[in-house]
Amino acid sequence: MKDSRLTTMARRGPTFPAETREQIRETGIRCRPQLEIVYQQRANEWKLRGEESGGAVADLGHYVGFVGKDGETLPWLQRVQNFLPNGVHAVVVEEALIRVEMFRYEQTYDLLITQHSLEGAERKRPELRSQILFLGRNGTLETELWGKDSAFRGGAMPHFFTRSGEHGLPDTPWIEATLKVTEAVCCTGCRHCHLLEAGTRRHALEVSA
Repeated sequence: MKDSRLTTMARRGPTFPAETREQIRETGIRCRPQLEIVYQQRANEWKLRGEESGGAVADLGHYVGFVGKDGETLPWLQRVQNFLPNGVHAVVVEEALIRVEMFRYEQTYDLLITQHSLEGAERKRPELRSQILFLGRNGTLETELWGKDSAFRGGAMPHFFTRSGEHGLPDTPWIEATLKVTEAVCCTGCRHCHLLEAGTRRHALEVSA
């Protein structure tokens, strides 16, 4: 895989063939891995804005969520409730984010974990710095978490292998997030968050201060 393709994947998420993109659109799953650089005027700070989104139908799932730099759970800034399922679930705004994105087709899984931060002059628009932390292709999980084995959601994740046939797992800080995103891509008709959680709403307090 060329470096330019890896760079694009680190910033925007994995790319899919046109046929796959069309099938995802037909299911109504709306997964939004794009990150936005935003400016907070009162705090005079640049931040990253992400949207936890996605869900599943029986045969496929696509989901993206976010955790902190050490794998810790982050509070959402804004909870989003939609009439239609498998869409945007919450908004997060932070200085740095770890993005966890997974795609499932039946019992085959792809996982991309990326690190995102801002760098540059304080008073100018910073640049987005993105780095791939883990890329797993064609992982397998025989358990049907979207159906008869739904009771195991949150406690199972795919098995990934290197090209040489060795086990290739995410590093320890990302295991909990991987378990959660595996649950998410098997959550048919998803209407809730799997990674972001309700918190202290510190951003709102900063704005009103």
